[in-house]
Amino acid sequence: MVEIIESTFVVPSEGSPRGKLLLSNMDHAGPPIYTCIAYHYRNNEASEFFSSEALKASLAKTLVHFYPLAGRFMIGEGSRRVVDCNNEGVLFVVARSEQSSDDIDFKPSPELRSQFVPSQTSTSLMLMLQVTHLKCGGVVLGAAINHVLADGHSRIHFFQTWASIARDDLNSIILPSFDNTPLAARSPPSITFDYPGYVIDQLSALRPPPPESHVTTKFKLSNEQISSLKSRCKEGRVSTFCVVAALFWKCYCLAEELPLDIETHLFFPAGIRDRLLPPLPEKYFGNAVIRISTAAQVSQVTFSPIQIVANTVKSAINGFTDEFIRSFIDCVEVNKDKGLFYAKTPPKSDLRIISNCGMPVYDTDFGWGAPQVVTWAGSIGNRVVCIVNEPGKDAGIAAYVSLDPEIMQKFEKIFHEELSFNSVQS
Repeated sequence: MVEIIESTFVVPSEGSPRGKLLLSNMDHAGPPIYTCIAYHYRNNEASEFFSSEALKASLAKTLVHFYPLAGRFMIGEGSRRVVDCNNEGVLFVVARSEQSSDDIDFKPSPELRSQFVPSQTSTSLMLMLQVTHLKCGGVVLGAAINHVLADGHSRIHFFQTWASIARDDLNSIILPSFDNTPLAARSPPSITFDYPGYVIDQLSALRPPPPESHVTTKFKLSNEQISSLKSRCKEGRVSTFCVVAALFWKCYCLAEELPLDIETHLFFPAGIRDRLLPPLPEKYFGNAVIRISTAAQVSQVTFSPIQIVANTVKSAINGFTDEFIRSFIDCVEVNKDKGLFYAKTPPKSDLRIISNCGMPVYDTDFGWGAPQVVTWAGSIGNRVVCIVNEPGKDAGIAAYVSLDPEIMQKFEKIFHEELSFNSVQS
């Protein structure tokens, strides 16, 4: 059980801009939900370890620069999403738990969220934080950030900046940009692509998916195993993401025993920051990702060498152009009255992958050391794979895979068989 000790609002420590921040079309392409993250820190015996007063003081200074996070989400004229930058503050909760660090299963789950992340019935708050002190002296920092304002890059930028200010390391700070005019729709709008990962139906997108009894399992891939997979892709270089996504896609199709003659999709978010012409500012704060997809016959995914499947993923990324992005922004504009939202749970023929690989998620040292674990909190949904780097330079990656229980049993067996096969072949 977790006992709440304190619940308060932290506001910017000095004056910051007020007024309405109109959100971009990229911020309209999804329901107003919270992204929940948990950071676990082991006690390093430092004095004032995770002092609430020190954290609140540094947070107040950080909010001067990230002032929309201290505002409130609302719907403005013409059904436009708006953040009212009113400096009402960020919810900050302090709690304690009788659990020790080793008692906690840090894989994504509703239980992890309910214990270590604040919850609200309203989606008006932009950011909620909870510092939970554990019996062993460790700490879990839980965060819920409203997805209408921030994607993964922006979320990490905020936490990096907060941690730098807490350490009094002001030289490393790069201030955010909230100028979303580069993401304005064209006049007239021109839609030149299809976006199968999205539905144009606000009511069905906001409706919770039917309950499913999926389970989440953690899989690890060492750097050596990733190198072995890449060595099978000698014709053309492929990224770690492409080859790992190909592996999980292949394993899923085999485990689900999909008919060989049907089409299967792989969905994954792709960042637009350096794909736009000209690129967005380095630290643009907002949503700058689009869910893209690639498709193939099940027989091609299951029976082709890993190189072929990885190149299928790579081709989808190569087609992610400025025009593709501009067309998407225009698609949101044209459908703003109905709503353009991503489908929450893929059908059984499809798989969704989310990756934080390469992102500096562990660069969140408030002065008491880097986190030992950084993970999603809450359910990640069925038929979803979430990939993140393990802590440490040479630690490889971890993947949280969520599937039906009977499919998971087959998936685990196939996954290890595929890894063994590729190791032998390399």
